[in-house]
Amino acid sequence: MSSRVHTALLALGLGIAIAAAIPAMVLWVTNDMRWVLLLGVVGLFGGALWLGGRRGGDAIGLALLCLPPLVLFGAAVVPELPGLWPHLVLWLGFATIGWYGLRSGARLKPVVAAGLVAVAAVAAWYAFAYVPAEISRSLGRQRDQPAPAFTLETLEGEPYPVDSLEGKVVVLDFFATWCAPCIAELPEINAVHQSYAAQSDVEILVVAGDPRDTPEAIREFVAGRDLQVPFLYDSGGRAHAAFGFAGFPGLAVVDKTGRLRFTREGYNAAEHDFQDQLVEMIESFR
Repeated sequence: MSSRVHTALLALGLGIAIAAAIPAMVLWVTNDMRWVLLLGVVGLFGGALWLGGRRGGDAIGLALLCLPPLVLFGAAVVPELPGLWPHLVLWLGFATIGWYGLRSGARLKPVVAAGLVAVAAVAAWYAFAYVPAEISRSLGRQRDQPAPAFTLETLEGEPYPVDSLEGKVVVLDFFATWCAPCIAELPEINAVHQSYAAQSDVEILVVAGDPRDTPEAIREFVAGRDLQVPFLYDSGGRAHAAFGFAGFPGLAVVDKTGRLRFTREGYNAAEHDFQDQLVEMIESFR
């Protein structure tokens, strides 16, 4: 096997490893798309530096290194969050600079360094200014229509008095115990609930409605966490479906007149102003 083929195969293997690390981070560490961006930058830039300094590390090897994470992110994330396509461009940019930096002559090194600084500056702006706002815009949807009729149960199996919600601003957070974004979102929902705990015209409820969850499993989940927000049970997921949600978490805001004013599906830890936006919305409907 020639050194060129061997290096290309190693580059492909490294690219697959970087791609595999992305869902691993989302599932077990954080789904913050800024950290996913950093993971790709470090992995691809480091891999490209290695490739550029290796015999046989040509452009084909660079393409094989970049292909797995670009394809994975482009197929799994961009359809759900189309505004995050610059992840792909930035990853490719860092990889190209890293690869070219070790292949270029000494006289080009300052140019390569300047390019790296420029791309890093763009990436910093993108991560801290663009990504949070874009995720919030992509996940949320303003509405103005009658809220659907729904029923809920307490975790003890008793009917919840839905009519007690009339005349209140109601926030329903549809949740599942196995859903990592739901669990990441809970402290934010709990904090907003605590800020309105003494207000009689605002009700914030977490509703577990996945068929795989049972009231017993939900009680066990809540018992191990410092949460004050009330948990209810959506038997058969009927309320979840009535609000038009297909996945978890799903957030619905109903105003005092019983009109559905906002829905959003999904949560990402990159939204550092999630609480502020939710409070601002609640206040606008009070």
